[in-house]
Amino acid sequence: MKKLVLILVMFIAANSLMSQTKERTNAFMFNKNGQYDKAKEAIDKAVLNEKTMIDSKTWMYRGIIYLNIVFSEQYSSIDPQALDKSLESFKKAIELDPTDKMKQAEEIKPRIDAIGQQFFAKGVEAFNAQDYKLATSDFVKAFDVAKLNSKVDTLALLNAGLASLKGENYTEAIGYYTQLMEIGFNEPDVYRSLAASYRGLQNNDKMLEALNKGRELYPSDAGLMLEEINAYLALGQGAKVVGDLVKLTETDPTNYSIFFVLGTIYGDDQNKEMYDMNKAIGYYEQAIALNPEYYDAIYNLGALYINESNKLQVKANDLPLSETKEYDKITEEANILIRKALPHLEKSYELQPSNQETIQVLKSIYNRFKMDDKLKKMNE
Repeated sequence: MKKLVLILVMFIAANSLMSQTKERTNAFMFNKNGQYDKAKEAIDKAVLNEKTMIDSKTWMYRGIIYLNIVFSEQYSSIDPQALDKSLESFKKAIELDPTDKMKQAEEIKPRIDAIGQQFFAKGVEAFNAQDYKLATSDFVKAFDVAKLNSKVDTLALLNAGLASLKGENYTEAIGYYTQLMEIGFNEPDVYRSLAASYRGLQNNDKMLEALNKGRELYPSDAGLMLEEINAYLALGQGAKVVGDLVKLTETDPTNYSIFFVLGTIYGDDQNKEMYDMNKAIGYYEQAIALNPEYYDAIYNLGALYINESNKLQVKANDLPLSETKEYDKITEEANILIRKALPHLEKSYELQPSNQETIQVLKSIYNRFKMDDKLKKMNE
């Protein structure tokens, strides 16, 4: 009788154990057959069972199943959080078996790498869609996932910084760039973007500190030169970077924006030390030659001629009434400049027909030179 009772107890225990592992076994088989919806249903039950929920293998299976869902065209829509749940499951599997007694690392590690790659891809997608907050979050996840496999994904952290910078979360961006420097990643982009972040916060001392350090390490880097130029222009100190700009026109002769910036520096008549009309004209013309549809350069060149003509006309108007010849001479000089401005202003109007300032200037020119047909068309 005792033997029969013992056999009965053993049978009940075995039956109970089979019942407890049944869902996990079902999940394994459904997953093997590509039936990820049923595998998901079974494994979700298994992780709620008090016996199988403390088994590392259960969580490894869950991680595998949810990752398969992520990559499945047929089943990817059944759980939008599948990627996060897969990661959560593998982390739990590692937590329950930290020394890998069950020899699961070979299954888990490559899948963790795949999860990191997926978060990175999601970050790129969000960045391209200009959802910089989401992009930052996904790049940070990619970075954190890599750490689970004792890897440092500097590109993910660099992109997290860039997404924060683009989203104008400057303090957050500074944190990521500082972290990169702390782990020994001191590429030019880090200093350039760090300076841009400080510029966004209007912290000029820290901005210049980052730029100086970057330029000291990488004196020929074009990106750092451009950021230094932007910094000094923002400070109203464009003269300090003219030399760097001229160097950039030599190393990057097709970059029309560099010629434009030089044009704006030499074309600023409020800066008496730098103002040089002829140099400004030359640089604007080079920018336009490289990009014939470059509105800013075209408009600025027209405005430059108009400003100079206005100065001459004021000078003529201030003459005594007896100085008619001198008046006519200076007025004609002003007219020459206006005629030079005209094609650029008309092109500006063509590119941006709603600009009221351009419209008013063109009307005054047409009226001045009796260009009645064009004036009539403009008024219409």
